[in-house]
Amino acid sequence: MAEANLNDRSSFERAYDRHSFEQDAAKNARSDTTVVHGVTILSAPDAEGRVELSRASQHAGEGNPESDTVFVAAFRHHDTAADTASTYASSVEPAAEAHGEATNDDYRSFIDQLLNTAKSVQFKPKIGRGEERLKGFHGG
Repeated sequence: MAEANLNDRSSFERAYDRHSFEQDAAKNARSDTTVVHGVTILSAPDAEGRVELSRASQHAGEGNPESDTVFVAAFRHHDTAADTASTYASSVEPAAEAHGEATNDDYRSFIDQLLNTAKSVQFKPKIGRGEERLKGFHGG
């Protein structure tokens, strides 16, 4: 787990470096992938703009309806799934002739996407003492 600050782009780049992006994007580009790789945003920004991030992977069809975390998959621009960030959108094979390493633009765009997602992420409120969701019969 790493901490990054919305006011410091380089902190996101340190938390998820270019080499990690290239590795994950290459794995995600395989047409037979069932697991996608990227970054999970673990917390909403605090008053100073700090968020917790973690390099992560999840099943291609997995979602998070409870809004406990937000997963951002690493895709290169020339991968056909990059537009929707979904491996089930179509083939995940590269759509252009560009094979191999991701470009600088790919990495910059991913960091931009990660920053924008972290800025706008909405997590459900934490459960605390006296919370309405904890009252009443819960089975047993």
